[in-house]
Amino acid sequence: MSLHEDIQTVSEDLGPACRVRLTGRITIDSSPSLRALLLERLKSEPCLNLILDLSGVSYVDTSGLAIFVETLKAARTQGKAFHLTGLTERPRYLLEATRLLRLFDATPTEPPVAKSAEESSL
Repeated sequence: MSLHEDIQTVSEDLGPACRVRLTGRITIDSSPSLRALLLERLKSEPCLNLILDLSGVSYVDTSGLAIFVETLKAARTQGKAFHLTGLTERPRYLLEATRLLRLFDATPTEPPVAKSAEESSL
Protein backbone atom coordinates (compact mmCIF):
# COMPACT_ATOMS: atom_id res chain seq x y z
CA MET A 1 0.00 0.00 0.00
CA SER A 2 1.29 3.45 -0.83
CA LEU A 3 0.88 6.02 1.94
CA HIS A 4 2.73 8.70 0.03
CA GLU A 5 4.99 8.79 -3.00
CA ASP A 6 8.03 8.48 -0.65
CA ILE A 7 6.93 5.41 1.31
CA GLN A 8 5.32 2.01 0.65
CA THR A 9 3.87 -0.23 3.36
CA VAL A 10 2.83 -3.84 3.83
CA SER A 11 0.87 -4.72 6.99
CA GLU A 12 0.59 -8.26 8.34
CA ASP A 13 -1.21 -9.79 11.30
CA LEU A 14 0.85 -12.46 13.06
CA GLY A 15 -1.40 -13.56 15.90
CA PRO A 16 -0.81 -11.22 18.85
CA ALA A 17 1.78 -9.33 16.82
CA CYS A 18 1.35 -7.15 13.80
CA ARG A 19 4.12 -6.12 11.46
CA VAL A 20 4.38 -3.09 9.23
CA ARG A 21 7.12 -3.30 6.60
CA LEU A 22 8.25 -0.02 5.09
CA THR A 23 10.11 0.72 1.89
CA GLY A 24 11.35 4.14 0.85
CA ARG A 25 12.01 7.36 2.74
CA ILE A 26 10.35 8.71 5.88
CA THR A 27 10.16 12.47 5.45
CA ILE A 28 8.07 15.34 6.72
CA ASP A 29 5.81 14.80 3.71
CA SER A 30 5.19 11.09 4.33
CA SER A 31 5.15 11.28 8.16
CA PRO A 32 1.50 12.28 8.72
CA SER A 33 0.10 9.28 6.85
CA LEU A 34 2.66 6.92 8.43
CA ARG A 35 1.75 8.25 11.89
CA ALA A 36 -1.95 7.59 11.25
CA LEU A 37 -1.24 4.04 10.03
CA LEU A 38 0.95 3.09 13.00
CA LEU A 39 -1.44 4.48 15.60
CA GLU A 40 -4.37 2.76 13.88
CA ARG A 41 -2.55 -0.60 13.81
CA LEU A 42 -1.61 -0.20 17.48
CA LYS A 43 -5.24 0.44 18.44
CA SER A 44 -6.46 -2.75 16.76
CA GLU A 45 -7.54 -5.30 19.35
CA PRO A 46 -5.39 -8.28 18.29
CA CYS A 47 -2.18 -6.23 17.99
CA LEU A 48 -0.32 -6.53 21.29
CA ASN A 49 3.12 -6.21 19.73
CA LEU A 50 3.70 -3.78 16.84
CA ILE A 51 6.83 -4.55 14.82
CA LEU A 52 8.06 -1.85 12.47
CA ASP A 53 10.38 -3.34 9.84
CA LEU A 54 12.66 -0.62 8.51
CA SER A 55 14.91 -2.86 6.40
CA GLY A 56 13.65 -1.18 3.21
CA VAL A 57 13.99 2.37 4.53
CA SER A 58 16.94 4.36 3.24
CA TYR A 59 16.26 7.69 4.96
CA VAL A 60 14.51 8.95 8.11
CA ASP A 61 14.29 12.62 9.06
CA THR A 62 13.43 14.03 12.48
CA SER A 63 9.70 13.87 11.76
CA GLY A 64 10.13 10.10 11.48
CA LEU A 65 11.87 10.02 14.86
CA ALA A 66 8.94 11.92 16.35
CA ILE A 67 6.56 9.28 14.99
CA PHE A 68 8.64 6.47 16.50
CA VAL A 69 8.62 8.16 19.92
CA GLU A 70 4.89 8.91 19.73
CA THR A 71 4.09 5.33 18.73
CA LEU A 72 6.27 3.97 21.55
CA LYS A 73 4.50 6.23 24.06
CA ALA A 74 1.07 5.15 22.76
CA ALA A 75 2.09 1.47 22.96
CA ARG A 76 3.25 1.79 26.55
CA THR A 77 0.08 3.68 27.51
CA GLN A 78 -2.00 0.82 26.05
CA GLY A 79 0.13 -1.88 27.71
CA LYS A 80 1.48 -3.02 24.35
CA ALA A 81 4.95 -3.33 22.83
CA PHE A 82 6.58 -1.48 19.93
CA HIS A 83 9.74 -2.80 18.26
CA LEU A 84 11.96 -1.47 15.51
CA THR A 85 13.66 -4.04 13.35
CA GLY A 86 15.82 -4.07 10.23
CA LEU A 87 17.48 -0.72 10.93
CA THR A 88 19.82 0.15 8.10
CA GLU A 89 22.92 2.31 8.49
CA ARG A 90 21.48 5.83 8.11
CA PRO A 91 18.31 5.40 10.19
CA ARG A 92 20.31 3.60 12.91
CA TYR A 93 22.88 6.40 12.95
CA LEU A 94 20.16 9.04 13.42
CA LEU A 95 18.65 7.09 16.33
CA GLU A 96 22.09 6.63 17.90
CA ALA A 97 23.14 10.27 17.40
CA THR A 98 19.95 11.51 19.09
CA ARG A 99 20.32 8.88 21.84
CA LEU A 100 16.85 7.55 21.08
CA LEU A 101 17.95 4.05 20.08
CA ARG A 102 18.15 2.99 23.74
CA LEU A 103 14.40 3.68 24.15
CA PHE A 104 13.47 1.07 21.57
CA ASP A 105 13.81 -2.67 21.48
CA ALA A 106 15.67 -2.30 18.18
CA THR A 107 16.94 -5.57 16.79
CA PRO A 108 18.67 -6.32 13.50
CA THR A 109 16.12 -9.08 12.93
CA GLU A 110 12.55 -9.43 14.03
CA PRO A 111 11.70 -10.32 17.62
CA PRO A 112 10.23 -13.79 17.95
CA VAL A 113 6.49 -14.01 17.42
CA ALA A 114 4.55 -16.41 19.62
CA LYS A 115 3.45 -19.50 17.72
CA SER A 116 -0.19 -20.38 17.63
CA ALA A 117 -1.32 -23.60 19.33
CA GLU A 118 -1.85 -25.16 15.89
CA GLU A 119 1.73 -24.39 14.79
CA SER A 120 3.17 -25.66 18.09
CA SER A 121 1.52 -29.04 17.75
CA LEU A 122 3.01 -29.71 14.29
